[in-house]
Amino acid sequence: MGTGDDSYIDYGKYQASLEDLSFRNRSILLWFSFGIIWLFLNIYVFNILWFWEEFYFAISEVGWQVVTENSDGTQCVVTEYESCERLVGAGGVWWSLLGSLTTGIAVGPLVFSALILSYRNKDVTKKWKDEIWGLLFLINPSIIWALLFLICLPYTWTLLPWGEWSTNWWKIFPFGFGLIWLGGLPSIFVISNFFKKFFNREYNSDITVEAGIMPGEDSE
Repeated sequence: MGTGDDSYIDYGKYQASLEDLSFRNRSILLWFSFGIIWLFLNIYVFNILWFWEEFYFAISEVGWQVVTENSDGTQCVVTEYESCERLVGAGGVWWSLLGSLTTGIAVGPLVFSALILSYRNKDVTKKWKDEIWGLLFLINPSIIWALLFLICLPYTWTLLPWGEWSTNWWKIFPFGFGLIWLGGLPSIFVISNFFKKFFNREYNSDITVEAGIMPGEDSE
């Protein structure tokens, strides 16, 4: 049986210095105060929700219409491989890209303050902080990438299997086996790695112990 000393964990070694703690407290207060004002301006002054409203209307109103003429003015003829159905009202889906970009910019300061708060009093390594912040800044671009290949381009290229099934069934293959992986995997990779890094902090004290330097000793 082990003694109490064997299972003792010195949690104090994971605490940040007073200098780092003071700096982070100021950063949290600054980012949070600015973030509240910045978010208010983006919603009520810059009206960034307009992009999402246009996107919602486009998704809701998109549909197929039967036409008698093609875009070049020729008569539309129904054949075994072509119908006279055309997808209309899909142009507004592109506003989702600007909506995602502006939303990320609007909530950015609040997210920054929340991330700093999560390790406010922890003596985490510079390498861990660089990696977690790098992944954070990649989340919004990865979401924009996903919207581009999962929604915007499929709507524009009419690659979703809507309309007459006999002439649209083949569209499940380029979307299901191509676009969904091209668009979805980067965002899944970035977001999953962000949370994996977030819940697995790296501390300076652990690095020094692994290097064979006991706390309190000079590394020279």
